[in-house]
Amino acid sequence: MQLQNVILVMGPPGSGKGTQSKLLMQKLGYAYFSMGETLREYAKMDTDFGREIKTTIDQGFIVKDEAAKRVFEESFEKIKDIPGLIIEGYPRTPKQIEVLNNALQKSKITNVKVLFLDVDKDKLIQRLLLRSKTEGRVDDASIASIEKRFDEYGKKTATAKAYFESRGELVRINGDQEVEKVHEEIMSKL
Repeated sequence: MQLQNVILVMGPPGSGKGTQSKLLMQKLGYAYFSMGETLREYAKMDTDFGREIKTTIDQGFIVKDEAAKRVFEESFEKIKDIPGLIIEGYPRTPKQIEVLNNALQKSKITNVKVLFLDVDKDKLIQRLLLRSKTEGRVDDASIASIEKRFDEYGKKTATAKAYFESRGELVRINGDQEVEKVHEEIMSKL
């Protein structure tokens, strides 16, 4: 069975991308790729690339396009014999959109849905601070690091959101609800 469906899950830090992606994975039986989780795995590796990723994450920056491309392409090539793929937190920049589009075109995948989880910034900050305590996420440990992440997110990822919006592909989801309600809204809009 060839990969046929791709769902992109986008949104600001703390919007519930990972939670909703995993719920979709369970419901639909799709594979799941999280750029953030995959980068955190690379950051644990004692390699030059791993240390580069760790430094970038620890400073609250978004990884460079070349690093994101490497991580995405290595992961995408491993996905076989599954009807769909959920991609969370990727693409974020014009270059990453190009990499994704090339991979989709090469794989002849045309059924792509783009979900954007909308959440109020104050709620996001509360969620992130709580997550730093419950999950030990150092990139969410202080207001300063969270603000830096929002700044980076705004600078680097606004173009990806605008790109999909301009093509009429962006489906807005109210992420400011209970987890189950967000999931229900997603399922109703797929």
